[in-house]
Amino acid sequence: MSEGRFLESYEQRLNDVLDVIERGYDQRLSLEQLADLAHFSPFHFHRIFKAYVGETPNVFVRRLRLQKALALMERRPHKNLAEIAVDCGFAQLSDFSRAFKEEYGYPPSKHKIGRIVEDSKIRQDMLKNRGYDFRRLNRAVEGDEFKVRIEELPAQRIAFVRVIGGYHPERLMAALERLLSWGRKQGIYPGAKLASRSPDHPDIVPVSRYRIDLCMILAGNMRESGRMSFGFIPSGRYAMVHCHGDIQKVDRAWTYLFSNWLPTSGYEPVDQPSVEIFRNSDDSGGWSTLDLDCCLPIRPLTY
Repeated sequence: MSEGRFLESYEQRLNDVLDVIERGYDQRLSLEQLADLAHFSPFHFHRIFKAYVGETPNVFVRRLRLQKALALMERRPHKNLAEIAVDCGFAQLSDFSRAFKEEYGYPPSKHKIGRIVEDSKIRQDMLKNRGYDFRRLNRAVEGDEFKVRIEELPAQRIAFVRVIGGYHPERLMAALERLLSWGRKQGIYPGAKLASRSPDHPDIVPVSRYRIDLCMILAGNMRESGRMSFGFIPSGRYAMVHCHGDIQKVDRAWTYLFSNWLPTSGYEPVDQPSVEIFRNSDDSGGWSTLDLDCCLPIRPLTY
């Protein structure tokens, strides 16, 4: 199967989801239902959808509901706003009013026919919508020249510290120091590789509840000891991108994997967390510059 056919498969699966949302925008559609329809794992579907559409499923559904509501308001200007809200999938008028104001800059009660077109700022924003296309979303990362390699990794035993509220820098650094101190006491750090993973997706889980595991990879015969959690990074096939730079470059590397490489690769993600395996495990130089591999668990495309 050619790259073009792989890309067509991804696009068809996601277009099927978009069609279902279009038909059922006024109904509750769970992330699990949409992922199942697309034949992707729920864990990775969210990111694949965002790479293709340019926004998360929740944001897309809300925008679609607002568009439907706006069309009703234009066609039937005297229709009750509460009825429009319910007809378009909003639980109540207050939810609709808040979403409408966030999207268009004024409350629905102030709407008049033609106002959206007259508002130049909103009109300019609308010009950004040129249809869905993975390639359209890839231009921002082309200059990084990321290269993907595929490797079979063995299962790797880890000691880890879990941080809840993982975007809080002080919590992360405190957890990292706890992990490194434990490694020093065991006589394996510096030397042992470090890694990070998360069972959560940053665009789905609130920042305050987002979990990050800071991991130290252990030798197979090492005994578990001390106040530490232990587990495994599963064996399997991984798509890997080497990234050397700041945290923004790491984010672009993940974007490249999902937006540029994955749709034409002939692979799809496995339903397990992605991993970052650090090359610069020695912390003597600080952590402002990162040297790591972004590792996405994959399997051959099955649809």
